[in-house]
Amino acid sequence: MKPVYLKWIFLMPLLVLTLSCQPDIKSEYQEFYDKNYSSVLFMLSGSAECLDAYSPEDERLYRNLQTVGHNGSSEAWTADLLVDDGSLYVICSGQNVIERYDARSLDYEGQIYLKNGFNPLLMAKVGSSGQAVVSGFATDEMVMVNLNDLSVTGSFKTVYEAVTLPGGSHNETQVTPTTKNAAGDNHSRAPTGIAVSGDTIYVSNVRYDPSIKLTDSDGNLAKHNGSDVRAAGNFREATLSIYTVDPSGQDISLQREINLDALYSELPGKGGYFPGNGLNPQSLFVLNGKLHIVCTGTNGGSARTFTSSEYIPEGYSVGDTVPGTDPDDGLILVMNISGANASNPVLEKAVDCGGSPVGFRSSVDSSRNTIYMAGVGGVQSYNYLSEQSVRGSSNPILAGSNPSMDYYSHVLFQDDILYISSYSDNRLNRIDVLSNGTYGSPRSLSCSGGPGALAFYTR
Repeated sequence: MKPVYLKWIFLMPLLVLTLSCQPDIKSEYQEFYDKNYSSVLFMLSGSAECLDAYSPEDERLYRNLQTVGHNGSSEAWTADLLVDDGSLYVICSGQNVIERYDARSLDYEGQIYLKNGFNPLLMAKVGSSGQAVVSGFATDEMVMVNLNDLSVTGSFKTVYEAVTLPGGSHNETQVTPTTKNAAGDNHSRAPTGIAVSGDTIYVSNVRYDPSIKLTDSDGNLAKHNGSDVRAAGNFREATLSIYTVDPSGQDISLQREINLDALYSELPGKGGYFPGNGLNPQSLFVLNGKLHIVCTGTNGGSARTFTSSEYIPEGYSVGDTVPGTDPDDGLILVMNISGANASNPVLEKAVDCGGSPVGFRSSVDSSRNTIYMAGVGGVQSYNYLSEQSVRGSSNPILAGSNPSMDYYSHVLFQDDILYISSYSDNRLNRIDVLSNGTYGSPRSLSCSGGPGALAFYTR
């Protein structure tokens, strides 16, 4: 045997002894669990499909503590995260379930299976007995569930009142038809934002259509160079559905659906609706006795103008902005819901804020009467008491390096701190809200891929 082999044989016991004396290296999960933090910010990561956690106490971020999507039959497509009574509830839209995890240990505790093709998007608590409503993005429905016993307690209710149109082609809402100057079926809805006020539930509906054919003033399909003309934008008119909770507290009933774009068009100086250029409402808030509807509008991209070589609709000219391409068209609708208006809201005003804003259940700063909003290009703020945009798209609280593309997917306010998840660069941003109404410099931490919904847990 060669001497070099003998040397390694003699050294092996020493190597084993050295390795055995190394201190134990804790996993991130074990360290997180042992710390037993009194307050934790949980973050739901979309592309990584996992839960991250951040401690404000020592500013430590723990990645990939728990995998979500235990159904396993398809991708999870995580959508929403709710903390309630010591548990985390995660919507896995791709698997049509709501999963529950223990907020202390992150142990998986079970799920609510909704139904095939429902594609749940958001949930909102109703009352104090564990009830919640869930929106089905793909089936145009709402359903009530119980988070305590993980059950579906109500029936699946559409966001529109169904009647059969002449010829029996499809079902449609009983309100004034919401397709104007465009061809195609009119029944598709996609419920997004939810706001609960006592026994009344408000739901915004986004009517996304990637291929809207335009019609002329006579109702005929518009043609250009022998081809059908399609809208540049993807949003038909938006609607608002109003439900009430049944006396049993286990189900909901639709009261009516309102055409938001039609109401908006009636406001002074707002002009009419054009196909593809719908409001795109994404989030709702009941604050100060009003319903505030945050409308995202065109989500990102760049505005373009009409040229002489394309079809130009009646009322537009060369050089005008093409409807549905302006990414700086975000606004907030303010509706009166007091008294009898609770079940039939009245639109009072629209507040322009620009950008592509979205609000969230935990993005309200009640001490400053402020809603913080995230989206493409930056983080904005709106004062719901004065009903004014404070930090709009022209002076956002936090702007990305590429305002037309950078996507801030969630913002949460807690203890004078803004937490902002940045989907574009896989980071969690923290900004202090100062007493004089200004903001500190952002601090940023790397997190798991595709960070989205945030939820704060206090032990």
